This record gives sequence, C-alpha cells and structure tokens, in this order.
Amino acid sequence: RGMKDPESIANEYFSRMRKGDITVLDLFHDDAVIQGLGMRTKGKDAIREFYTNAIASGGPQPSEPMTMLSDDTKAIAEVNIALRDGGNVHAIDLFEVEGGRIRSLTYFIADHPDE
Repeated sequence: RGMKDPESIANEYFSRMRKGDITVLDLFHDDAVIQGLGMRTKGKDAIREFYTNAIASGGPQPSEPMTMLSDDTKAIAEVNIALRDGGNVHAIDLFEVEGGRIRSLTYFIADHPDE
C-alpha cells in the first residue's frame, strides 16, 4: 500500500483537517463531490468555499478513525469530530478515491440526542 491508497488518503484528510489546513483541497479531484445532510458540493471552487467556511466557523477536529474499512477504491472511516463550540459530531465518512485523489466524499452524521 502506497501513499495513494484510499486508507492513506483518508488519514491524510483527517490530519489536515485537525490542523485547519486548507491544503486539504489538494486531496480532491477538480470535479470532486462532497455530499451529506441533504447538501451536495461539486467542483474545486465550491469545495474550497465549503472547507474555508467549515474551518473558519466550526474548526472541526476529527479524531483518529475509530474504525477504518478500505479496499482499492474506497475507505470508510468512523470518527468523532470535536467542534470549537464544545459540540461533538459522530460521523461516518465514505471516501471514493481514484488515481490517488478523492473523487467523492459522502458523510453520514449520527443523530445522538444531547446527554
């Protein structure tokens, strides 16, 4: 497994997000898609705006993946994402990787009631 396999790409994605590093964009294809929570973001400019806003507003800090399943084209990671306001999001991220870059990222958020 090299640096371009889906699991490595997913881990690099989480590492850059923890640092609030906008170069997370470089991991995506120019026409990549991000989808989840009823929203779809497509293309480099829209994805740049998505991450610029996410990093500025929530400062999401994903944990190291608690679960990681992968094959030659996909990685599925379970993470807890700590937010700047003290909130926490339990998420499953599905990465589809082609040619060492993310073709699509679909996220599934667990709807846990506040404790």
